[in-house]
Amino acid sequence: MTAQNKKQRSRSVIRFLMEYNPRISILGTALAAIAAILFGLSWLHIIAIFNTQPTPPVNSISIMLSGLSLFLSRTPFRSKRLPLAIATVSLLIAMTKPLLGAAGLMSSLWILTNSTIVCLLAIAAILVSIQKPVAAQVIAVLAILLFGASLLGVVQTTPGSKVAILILYASGFLVASSVLIRTIYRGPLYRMVSAGSSAKYIFAQAFLVVLLAIGITYLSIHNTIHPYFVPMAVIAILCLIYFVVLKLMPFLSHEQVQPLVPPARRQAINDIEEALADNQFESYYQPQIDFETGRLVGAEALARWIHPENGVVAPADFIPVAEQSGQIIEIGYQILERACIDAMKWPFFERADVNLSVNVSPLQLKAPDFLDNVQRILNATGLPAEKLVLELTETALVRRGEPGFDTIWALHRLGISIAVDDFGTGYSCLAYLSDLPVQYLKIDQSFIKKLPDDSPSATIARSIVGLGCGLQIKIVAEGVETVRQEEFLKSIKCHKAQGFHYSKPMCQEDFLDWARDFEEKPSLENPAQMEGKRVFIARGLS
Repeated sequence: MTAQNKKQRSRSVIRFLMEYNPRISILGTALAAIAAILFGLSWLHIIAIFNTQPTPPVNSISIMLSGLSLFLSRTPFRSKRLPLAIATVSLLIAMTKPLLGAAGLMSSLWILTNSTIVCLLAIAAILVSIQKPVAAQVIAVLAILLFGASLLGVVQTTPGSKVAILILYASGFLVASSVLIRTIYRGPLYRMVSAGSSAKYIFAQAFLVVLLAIGITYLSIHNTIHPYFVPMAVIAILCLIYFVVLKLMPFLSHEQVQPLVPPARRQAINDIEEALADNQFESYYQPQIDFETGRLVGAEALARWIHPENGVVAPADFIPVAEQSGQIIEIGYQILERACIDAMKWPFFERADVNLSVNVSPLQLKAPDFLDNVQRILNATGLPAEKLVLELTETALVRRGEPGFDTIWALHRLGISIAVDDFGTGYSCLAYLSDLPVQYLKIDQSFIKKLPDDSPSATIARSIVGLGCGLQIKIVAEGVETVRQEEFLKSIKCHKAQGFHYSKPMCQEDFLDWARDFEEKPSLENPAQMEGKRVFIARGLS
């Protein structure tokens, strides 16, 4: 296998972990089942597991059901009700011992503490099933901290056999880890996994909090109430509050839907969340043609939501919702990664004049880890930075000193080209061109569709092409639909074009078929002669 093939086969850390998640959840379920059998046999006095009085296998059964719920909620399982029902039953079973303790029928603090942790696991499984990933992460992290602290107490103080207890704790750790991996595409875990200095800083803080919790537990075991222990405990509690409130609560506040959001919009946000988890967003490609050579010189990657029941969802139906909710950031990363993987499979991509264009949202550009994620995706897919063009709308352009300005220049230094999409629709775009490293201007299709008969549109098109020539910026025309539009754009020395005249956006397989057919007849000297075939192909893919 060549180095290039290895790069094509490489996957991101997030996708690898999410694909590995079902194995972890089923392993936790299996260990919990073993613990349930051991506890059950001891409870029924068939074999002796503990030197103390045995109890019903409530906790192990609850953990087993929580793991099963997480396994069923994985991709490509579509039903929400069954995992939710199983997780709910798990919570009801886990609440048995705490309720008995509240009624005064059970007084063991250790048993009640373990039952409380198991309840947290069940709650986390419920949150996963109802698409609340960040809240599930917070609960799972809390459960892991308490499990670790309680396990230290078991090792230090429990007089009975520890085998069954250790198996129970191992299953709990695995189920909690499964919750974290199942929700790794969102929230603080996403920041930690993404390669970047801020991510390492957050991870270091989390690691210190875990060590602090374990240390406090150890001291509490050996020094029940000690003059030095009280101030240390206060400091530790303040650290925990700092980490949870300042580091995790902002993610929770971004996740919660505002009360004034209409129910339809709230449902759309939940559907997009599920689509992100199930990788339902795919990349479609619209070819770009060079006027001078008549050759295929790349394609623009466009996000398409392939719903399992409703089919292709129009971008106008989900892009505004995703922009408002912030989900457009995750969608953008998925499309960028998918497009880079697909482009590496194009047989013509090795040519120097072929590029891949991908749209970037203003929210993406201003995210603090955007540059790190772009680098991570390029490294994972093997796509050369020089072959990537990131398209920014005029609203995404920023001035010197604003968030995102340094990011654009850093992308340029990596070798990535910058294109200004929908050029001509704004009022202050020209002020940015002297400060930003722009390589492409894309004439908005609202001007192209009126060519060549509309005099103002023709004048604007000529002005943009003249501006591009003066600034050494290439011009791309969007929305070319007719031969007359194509001929006019060629006459004013426009560089590239895309639109329905050549093809509608296509999935990867159809795009490769179209490109193969187009490469057989690369000449555009007689566009009318090829128009029939191209329109036929476009209609066949619509």
